[in-house]
Amino acid sequence: MDTPSLSPCPPPRSSCYLPLDPDHTRIFELEAGTPSAPIIGRLVHQAIDDKPYEAISYVWGDALNRRDVVINGVTLYVTANLHGALTAFRHAPSVGTTRRLWADALCINQEDLAERTSQVELMGRIFAGGSRVLAWLGWEEGEEGRQHTLAAMRFIHEFMEDPEAGLRDSRILLRHDPSGASFPGSTLSEEEQGQFQAQTWKWKCIKMFFEIEYFHRAWVVQELGLAREAVMCAAVKPRADDADGIVALHFLDWPLVGRFVTVIDYGAASLVAHLDLLCWITHHTFMVWEVKADGTPACDFLTSMHWTRVLSVTDPRDRVYSLLGHPEATVDGQLIIKPDYTITRGVLYTKLAASFIRRTRNLDAVSLVDHEGDPCLQERLWDPTDEGRLPSWAPDWHSINRTTPLDYPIAAAVAEDDWIRVEGDILGTAGRPLPHLLVRGWVVDEVVALSHRMETTDFPVMHLAREQAKEHPFWLDSVWKIAFPADEAPGHSALVALEMLSLALSFGIKEADQGVSKAGLNQTFEEHHRSFAAYVMEYHKLWKDSVEAGEGAGCLPSRSMFDSLPVELQKTLRRRADGASDEGFLECMTWPSMCRVVYRTASGLVGVGSRVTRPGDIVCRLRGSSALMMLRRAHGHETITRAGVDGKAKERLVVCAFVGPTVVPARLKRGIVDGRKFGEEAVAFYII
Repeated sequence: MDTPSLSPCPPPRSSCYLPLDPDHTRIFELEAGTPSAPIIGRLVHQAIDDKPYEAISYVWGDALNRRDVVINGVTLYVTANLHGALTAFRHAPSVGTTRRLWADALCINQEDLAERTSQVELMGRIFAGGSRVLAWLGWEEGEEGRQHTLAAMRFIHEFMEDPEAGLRDSRILLRHDPSGASFPGSTLSEEEQGQFQAQTWKWKCIKMFFEIEYFHRAWVVQELGLAREAVMCAAVKPRADDADGIVALHFLDWPLVGRFVTVIDYGAASLVAHLDLLCWITHHTFMVWEVKADGTPACDFLTSMHWTRVLSVTDPRDRVYSLLGHPEATVDGQLIIKPDYTITRGVLYTKLAASFIRRTRNLDAVSLVDHEGDPCLQERLWDPTDEGRLPSWAPDWHSINRTTPLDYPIAAAVAEDDWIRVEGDILGTAGRPLPHLLVRGWVVDEVVALSHRMETTDFPVMHLAREQAKEHPFWLDSVWKIAFPADEAPGHSALVALEMLSLALSFGIKEADQGVSKAGLNQTFEEHHRSFAAYVMEYHKLWKDSVEAGEGAGCLPSRSMFDSLPVELQKTLRRRADGASDEGFLECMTWPSMCRVVYRTASGLVGVGSRVTRPGDIVCRLRGSSALMMLRRAHGHETITRAGVDGKAKERLVVCAFVGPTVVPARLKRGIVDGRKFGEEAVAFYII
């Protein structure tokens, strides 16, 4: 469903929309007809769990591009996209008389705010209650040889018969260019040229398939995730001279799409980045509904909000309301928050974050902050004219998500802390100060240097032509200069710095019996060492071959990262890389590192953090947070003195803004949740 606050239709006649009883909705009984026949049907009231119906999931599209429909004898208007879905889904006269469908634009009185709000609250039940959800992808235009949607649907079926072979075949696209350019010393045989062209066409279709607007709607997450059965539907648009024929629908099971995007996202991140595929967006939709072995949700409500930030909504408040069908949106039988279209998104998001912090006594909500720009360093007042005004510690779920949630497998501090408090006005009262967050913890260190923002296109090691085309050629060499500068005392050996860097880039752990990364191929610790060493050696080989060929002037570093290492460490890397491939490390680090920065602290610690990190930011260990956090001291007053928890003792609080979660592998050890074990300074924080 698209946002309930907009309507593409003129005010309908009231006779079509009699008031609804609680827990009831309307069903559209669509009469059969040929493609050229008018859309005719009637609206009937029923309890959601009464007679069976199918729910239509679709994109509203251009509100000004409208078509006639006749409902209860009254001519109304719907968008052209819904009209197309109704045309495709109705039975031909010889098949049946009516089809019972639910579609938001028809079944909800879009001119009645109270009804829209109440139906939004029931949306999860409506899609869960349908016998099937029909996901309308739109008409396929053009002749058969140009039907990319249908070709993509066929390819997904074929690919999932043997995913490993499919991935193996697809990697030819990483090794070669359409021009025939390839890695030095490699050429395309005639057979390989045929394979390259075949793979190019198939993945072009996949690229276009996941760029269909349908997959980028926030409401899709709930509509498909709650469905008993869901199918993707597309059809070739009837020709003008064959308007009375039967529409041939093509179907693709939604669970099969889920298995496909999961394989691609976890096993071929480099291919996704290279081809600029958007299948990862659809993977986010599936991640929201993942379950554990015991059947309980694997993805909590707030993390679901983060995964769906990349999806589009007309109204930013629907970031929350479109997920109210999630199993963890209900606590003790009550929704965590009721739909309310009278408050700003900033107030809504702040209330939601504060509610979770107070209820859980942890900072999981705060760990999902992903600032688009620098956080404000001064306390501010609520302003009802500013939709996006909210404190630095509350996630703005309407800004696009660019990072993977920082799910580091080793806890930085205790899971809960009763001392955590949200103080101040969370209702958005005009002129009142924004609420602040009080937490306890330790200062780990201060940032002194950082890299450029890392992009997925920086990571793969290809040939020199592609390297030169990157925004940051030989990015690993430049990142290494930050992690272990030759002209400064880093505080650690090159080996320690190298391992801190490799583990931070993949959110890795330091236990040999655990998988290194949750966001990739889940390598063992030994496999991680070997694949990272192979990755370093691949970059060194590219640099060395380019120097020997006299190519890459202006692009090549003066020397490679490998050459800058001590001789004994070079031998270690050569030994580890022997017989290994860089693919494992590349797949494990692509999503965790995307749009983050590498930084070095004053004592030489190496970490990965938010793209808005700045020198002077402080790495902190906060009670109630499993992740380390980055804070920035506020302007004007770095500390304040106030009454302590017991109301008697005085305490000093560092006044700061929240920057984002961060990873510093050297300061994360299993079982150590007290910063005093590392000699860190205990501090209380007042986060504006």
